[in-house]
Amino acid sequence: MCIFNIVPFEKDIILPFFIGGVLLSFGQAIFLTGIDLSILEVGKRTGTRLMRMKKFWLIILFGFVFGFVTTIAEPDAQVLVEQITSINSFLSTWFILSIFGIGAGLFVSFALFRVLKNISLKYSLLVIYALIFILAIFAPSEFFGFAFDAGSVATGTITAPFLLSLVIGLCAVRSGTSKDDNFGAVAIVSTGPILAVLILGIIVGPVNNGGVAQETATEFLSILIQNIKDVSIALSPLLVIFIVLQIFVLKLPHKLGFKIFIGFLISYLGLICFLTGVFYGFSPMGYLVGENIANTNIFLILLLGAVLGFLVVFTEPSILVLASEVEEVTSKMLKKWVIYITLGIGISISVVIGLLHVVYDINIWFILLPVMAVAVILGFVVPPIFTGIAFDSGGIASGTMTVSFILPICIGISRILNGGDSVINAFGLAGIVASIPIVAIEMLGLIYMTLNKKKGKRNVESNNGNNCE
Repeated sequence: MCIFNIVPFEKDIILPFFIGGVLLSFGQAIFLTGIDLSILEVGKRTGTRLMRMKKFWLIILFGFVFGFVTTIAEPDAQVLVEQITSINSFLSTWFILSIFGIGAGLFVSFALFRVLKNISLKYSLLVIYALIFILAIFAPSEFFGFAFDAGSVATGTITAPFLLSLVIGLCAVRSGTSKDDNFGAVAIVSTGPILAVLILGIIVGPVNNGGVAQETATEFLSILIQNIKDVSIALSPLLVIFIVLQIFVLKLPHKLGFKIFIGFLISYLGLICFLTGVFYGFSPMGYLVGENIANTNIFLILLLGAVLGFLVVFTEPSILVLASEVEEVTSKMLKKWVIYITLGIGISISVVIGLLHVVYDINIWFILLPVMAVAVILGFVVPPIFTGIAFDSGGIASGTMTVSFILPICIGISRILNGGDSVINAFGLAGIVASIPIVAIEMLGLIYMTLNKKKGKRNVESNNGNNCE
């Protein structure tokens, strides 16, 4: 609430902000209820059933189709693309979304292939990120931040929960798999759009940096109607996929199928409320906050960023789904609250670094390269399950609240400090938010590994003492 003492708010912006907060909270609760009944249930059953059919080509084909249709329908991806108004005119919104979808689809197929063929996650990530940074050398600078933003939003509210449950369903049937294989798919899929955008940048070349269009408050009804449209587009591919799977693959009892359909309906209503709250109350506030704090004390800017970053973890539905899945798969070895706190710290640090990047015009290359290098190296040190959880967390950490509230704050600051050159200076925040939480979870893995070693050492010493007696 400290922002109310800094920014001169008017009544017409405060009321939408509070209404947005109420809708956000209500929508999140409803969405999580529905997703447990529908998307997670369908994902696990689909993975199990596809694995039992033993048709390798069908699993790979399903992975590509699923990755493509859900990514282009992701609300987070649509929000990001709509904010890039300075891209060359012939690159339409749907063209860029299709690029995202192709990249995600190909890497969903690879993620499933990796699980089926038991390919090491850490070596896969090493090769993929090496390729990313090689391509980044040749891509125009403005595409670098955009590419990492694309990777972070492609695995959003719709894609990530289904993908997590799908892989868990596959692993439940496949012989020889460990709990380590349940995670890592989201991490791999998030790299697909990064590679696709970098390749696009190499082909297209430098773009005109005209800045980002000014955002203003919009009428509640128009936002609600737009979100009904967007959520319908986002969820309809999954609903169609479920109907096709139900007819040809799953063949669930009618009573269970109806229950899953009701779950989709609940998710639909919850997501509409959630997104309406975000876009009606939070995005306009974000631009206003950014423009008004741009010339204040840097410490105040960073403090605000740290607080907002920590709070994001409790508002992102996909993070809540991931934490629940982690607790279940690890038999409560990792509690949900531990994941929340660790990711909260990681995202908080990410937002602070992102703000420093905007305020001091730090080249995002010098942020993402060392962070991702450390993340990949730690992947060879920590227990494998922590590698998968960490990189999946990175793919999920940057979602709707980051793109629609914190990113507008950065754009607002950039408008004042950098003359509106927002494409280079503001974009890349979602990529930063998606990278540092990876290291945070891996550090958690190091702590667990150290504690387990000490515990094992104490047990050995205790047993030796008993033997001596």
